[in-house]
Amino acid sequence: MRYIAYIWMLLLAFPLVANAEKVTNVILENSESLSFDKNRGASIQVLKGNVRFRHENAVMYCDSAYFYDGENSFDAFGRVKVVQADSLTVLCNKMFYDGNTRLLRARGNVIMDNHKFKLYTENFDFYRDANYGYYFNGGKIVDPQYELTSDRGYYYPSTKKAAFRGNVNLVSTSFTVKSDTMLYNSRTDVASLVGPSNVYYSDYTVYTENGWAGTKSNDGALYDYSVITSKSGTKVTADSIKFNKNQGWAKAYHNLVMTDSAKGVEVYGDYGYFVQEPQMAIVTDRPYAKKYAPNEDTLYLHADTLKYVAVDSTEKLMRAYYNVRFFRPDIQGKCDSLIYSTSDSIMQMHKAPIIWSEQNQLSGEQINVRMDGSSPKEIHITSKAMIIAKAEGLVGVDIDCYNQLSSRESFGYVESNQLRRIDMKGMAHSIYFPENKDGGDAMMNVAEGNLMQIYLKNKKLEKIVMKPRPKGVLYPLSKVEKRDMYLRDFFWSEKDRPSSWKDIFRHTK
Repeated sequence: MRYIAYIWMLLLAFPLVANAEKVTNVILENSESLSFDKNRGASIQVLKGNVRFRHENAVMYCDSAYFYDGENSFDAFGRVKVVQADSLTVLCNKMFYDGNTRLLRARGNVIMDNHKFKLYTENFDFYRDANYGYYFNGGKIVDPQYELTSDRGYYYPSTKKAAFRGNVNLVSTSFTVKSDTMLYNSRTDVASLVGPSNVYYSDYTVYTENGWAGTKSNDGALYDYSVITSKSGTKVTADSIKFNKNQGWAKAYHNLVMTDSAKGVEVYGDYGYFVQEPQMAIVTDRPYAKKYAPNEDTLYLHADTLKYVAVDSTEKLMRAYYNVRFFRPDIQGKCDSLIYSTSDSIMQMHKAPIIWSEQNQLSGEQINVRMDGSSPKEIHITSKAMIIAKAEGLVGVDIDCYNQLSSRESFGYVESNQLRRIDMKGMAHSIYFPENKDGGDAMMNVAEGNLMQIYLKNKKLEKIVMKPRPKGVLYPLSKVEKRDMYLRDFFWSEKDRPSSWKDIFRHTK
């Protein structure tokens, strides 16, 4: 925004030694003819042909003029030109100048040139004694790198502040600004946007109604839920956003919302840290994310820290650290760390992961969930797989019994948001308690094999297929010791299961 510094330099330099305190006379140096306007009084001189005035360090030229000798002022007409000490030139169709009050009014095709940029307008006034100037009814400032237009522009030399109001449009080599009001303080090199404003860069857009930026330091802040939108469609808003473009970072505070509509992801929190290269966002202070898709339930995920990384134009990674918990009506889970990739839609759960699906608890050393939108389609437990469900339909049993499956790894397949089949592969073991609603003895079935396929229907066990040559024994429950009712590494963690999306925050410190 170096153009604004030029503006105040121009306005400061222009009006004929603005700090002069003593009233000096306007001097007529040349005119080809001189007469008097009888209708307006003998003190009004009518000047024509190569008219030239001098006041202090400025020379003013025109084709004709009315010189009000007793009032120390004049009206100039036709090819008006003002030259100040070879540093500034003003051209216009007509001009009024008062040497006593130091008021200058330029009208019609006004061009100001300070050899660095030009100001084009139809109307420009400068009140030297009040020490401010302005243009109105439209103006344009042009230099090699910038072009700014606005309905009105104001400058106050004593405070070194400038204001541009109404349809402000700034076009530079690297960005474009459209605003209702732009303010600039040349002492602090700070530009402010007030009212609805858009800043367009090549790879992102900023919308704000209250923001500022350092024109030299390239840092600044945005307030009142300003919105930053990337070219890919990702949006960030918050109560306030601080940034440093030179260093390539931004920080968002309170009520942060980051939306990636293309990937169906929203991230919330009270603090966010963003890095431009590589593109990365870290969200803390009660963060959570939403994964959504049309006509599907939304998946909510919370952790102490959420990290969103753009690997390339197609792949983005969501990383969650510490106390990870997620909820969807048909699936819930917890772990200590989680990675979700948008390229393959796989959610990897690490460090004591657990998934609850209907009545089933799934656990292992690592769980990978392949998603379709926000819906799980395949659940892969990579090692030490265990699946547990509380046994139902047992009559005459006064203790809780659990159907259990364990194996080296397992695959679960989901259809219509229900777990339909589970494949237990490698050293598969099972303990199963068949229903005895008919009043018969309660039994416990123990089996093992290399492969077990479990089929579920209406959220209940339908059948178990074991391959090859399965081994199984059926025991009366009354003859079984309690310690033998559990597979190795058995644990039941229903108390940790999120009961609603708000329950994912239950363990937040």
